[in-house]
Amino acid sequence: MLSIRLGRRRGRGRTEEKGLNYHLLKYLLLIGVIFIGCGNELKRTGEAGMMNWGVKVADSIIARWPDPLTLTKKGWEYTNGIILHGIEKIYKKTGDKRYFNYIKEWVDHYIETKTWRTENLDHIQPGMLLLFLYEETGEEKYREVADDHWASFADRPRNAEGGFWHKTTYPEQMWADGIYMGGPFLVKYAHLFGETAPIDEAVKQTTLIAAKLLDEQTGLLYHGWDYSRQAIWADPETGLSPVFWCRGMAWYAMALVDMLEYIPKSHPGYQELLTILQKIAVGIKNTQDPETGLWYQVMDKGDHSGNWIETSGSGMFIYALGRAVQDGYLDQSYWETARKGWEGLQQKITIDADGGLDIHDTVEGMGIQVGVEQYLEKRRFTNYPHGYCGVLKAASVMEDPNK
Repeated sequence: MLSIRLGRRRGRGRTEEKGLNYHLLKYLLLIGVIFIGCGNELKRTGEAGMMNWGVKVADSIIARWPDPLTLTKKGWEYTNGIILHGIEKIYKKTGDKRYFNYIKEWVDHYIETKTWRTENLDHIQPGMLLLFLYEETGEEKYREVADDHWASFADRPRNAEGGFWHKTTYPEQMWADGIYMGGPFLVKYAHLFGETAPIDEAVKQTTLIAAKLLDEQTGLLYHGWDYSRQAIWADPETGLSPVFWCRGMAWYAMALVDMLEYIPKSHPGYQELLTILQKIAVGIKNTQDPETGLWYQVMDKGDHSGNWIETSGSGMFIYALGRAVQDGYLDQSYWETARKGWEGLQQKITIDADGGLDIHDTVEGMGIQVGVEQYLEKRRFTNYPHGYCGVLKAASVMEDPNK
């Protein structure tokens, strides 16, 4: 997915003051927000280990960007949606209304100004927040905009096999990323409003991606597939991209567990998606780095001299495996994989000079690349939206796992 770094830490239409009083106030606010509502004594688990990461990361985000509209400049798009969806997960664990209000403020702005978007799959992912707010409030305005999101699928461009183009700028292409952007919304929408067609559509897209991208021998997914075979990265015979990219596969893994939660077991798609999940879980488990417990940017090239451990995809894998064990989709051995990953992920979090939390080594948003070296040359960021999402979602499963 193409993306940008998080926005500057300022409210709309306001200029930051640079005086000593401002910096003192900023420091005190950040410290206060991080510790308010945690409810537990700060516990150390090692040099970088601190319990209740989910709460502390969510609080750090809110302290840095008290106006949710300043998180990024991407508007109604997944880059904002994944951060807020991660905070939603922490709200459901804690019941802390500050998280609910933060999400609601962001969504209500786009509803009131009628500036939500549905042009491509990246714009569908924030629809998950509409469904969350409808569940919590019952307000029809959230259902009405969710209806608009579902209606947009009728005119979405497809290739000849029925797969949605990732974007109009990537004609005929399907990416593993796109399943997460649209699939969970479709399935949860169907669950809430008694529909079946959205589930059918989600299953069709998800199984088509697996049929094209899944390498049965390794249990890994290629990043994308081009029906036309015209993309610079596409194999001229198969249309496949050349690399197993960590976050691309992690998007897909998260989508599977999130969709299985709402697909009735009587639906034929339930078993199809469950089988795919069990296949890719093997690939995820087998490529876990034994030293860190995390996953490499290029998943099957851990011995490549230029390869490096990537945070966002690792967090997403931890979430997917942990949820899958909790919900009975995978056996207990995968909890150990997730647990080891969670220990490693905490080493990617540090405390900055202001007392805020920093999440390191998240790769920038990207399209499909032509080869291994191009994936490895991508920039790494601290406090990037995808990294926030990965840690928040992992924490929602791995902390207090019985809740």
